[in-house]
Amino acid sequence: MFLLVDCNSFYASCERVFQPRLKDQPIVVLSNNDGCVVARSNEAKALGIAMGVPLFQIKEIVQQNKVAVFSSNYALYGDMSERVMNIMQQFCPNIEVYSIDEAFLKFNFYHHDEATIFAFGQQLRERILQCTGIPVSVGIGSTKTLAKLANHIAKKKTQKSTLQKAYTEGYYPPRFCSGSGVFSLADIAHHESILSQISVGDVWGIGRQYDKKLQSFGFNTVWQLRNAPEGWIRQQMGVVGVRLVKELKGFPCYELEPPETDRQNICVSRSFQKDVSDLRELKEAIATYASRMGEKLRHFEQKAGIITVFIVRNRFKLNPQENGYAYSTQTVELHVPSSDSGKLISTATRLVEQLFRPGLSYKKAGIMASALTSQQALQSDIFGEAHTERKREILMHTMDAINTRMGKNTVRFSASGSFGSIQGSGWQMKAAFRSPRFTTVWDEILRV
Repeated sequence: MFLLVDCNSFYASCERVFQPRLKDQPIVVLSNNDGCVVARSNEAKALGIAMGVPLFQIKEIVQQNKVAVFSSNYALYGDMSERVMNIMQQFCPNIEVYSIDEAFLKFNFYHHDEATIFAFGQQLRERILQCTGIPVSVGIGSTKTLAKLANHIAKKKTQKSTLQKAYTEGYYPPRFCSGSGVFSLADIAHHESILSQISVGDVWGIGRQYDKKLQSFGFNTVWQLRNAPEGWIRQQMGVVGVRLVKELKGFPCYELEPPETDRQNICVSRSFQKDVSDLRELKEAIATYASRMGEKLRHFEQKAGIITVFIVRNRFKLNPQENGYAYSTQTVELHVPSSDSGKLISTATRLVEQLFRPGLSYKKAGIMASALTSQQALQSDIFGEAHTERKREILMHTMDAINTRMGKNTVRFSASGSFGSIQGSGWQMKAAFRSPRFTTVWDEILRV
């Protein structure tokens, strides 16, 4: 059996854990620089606030309905996500972290009826809520696709009367119809009534184009797609479609994905709070991003062979003649692949100096590392001093350890600017509504 555990309105739920006054209050969380809505509580959805809508377009709704507005607090969300995943791993070691707020679990239930499996899902849900305060929905199925679909049903809280009508055969006791946040499609044959009411577009893996195509051929519901002729599915959707239909019938075609170990490239980029026209500020931003990229490379035990730096102008302020010159980029191949933040910073700032044009302002900048190699398999420079490189590696890992223990930017390179200049710089992201980082910064810990 596969279980898909998905946190309900995760960003909003994280805010509520430390601010109980927000219970039942509409909540929206904004994107970088407080631009658009990227997360909504159920109460905010009920007000008609759409995903991705700019904040300025819903100011009236926010004021009239006392909607709580928050900037993205990635430090808090990331830490709470790790806590939720750790609890899941206590229940089951076979886990695939699918995103920041959901994960697949795989269990072997031998000689257990569906009531036992359902009770297990409830126990997991209650434990996560007790230990973290985050409500989750649990979907159960014999394949990943069915588990995802069951989670969709659990999250939408299908009407009790609809569920009871589906189970008039006595297959489930009435308590299974209480909208408890857990739903099971373990025995798919008994769910025709439910799956006949769910749109085919709600199936995991069915995009907008396939949704239109299937409906044009009369396949409007999940149950209809499940019973579609395999030959027709193969002709219209290929082998991926065949696997999807087999999964809907209860035959697993996809296993848990192993955790990602080796990356092909790493990119760090941000949009600025306001347009930057000063080279010093631009270099500080790139130095900060290069330092962050070095941390990521060391975390994955990789080194970069090619560095690319790009700066982007504000396309809304360009003249028609300049339309094709909004994006500037420069790439360099390192003589020896490296994860040393100092070397990355010096390389990146040199490239920025080449790209910068006086009199122009820039809205975004970033750095990307490619041609990544394993740290263990790397051959050193024949002309370099091995003991010096080793000292630099120890220095970088020591700096990472201090920042992990004492907080982000406790130790940093001077090229990133002093603490005061960083806080007041124009390249820092706007986060006027960010809540405290309750779990990762000592100065912002919750006080009772």
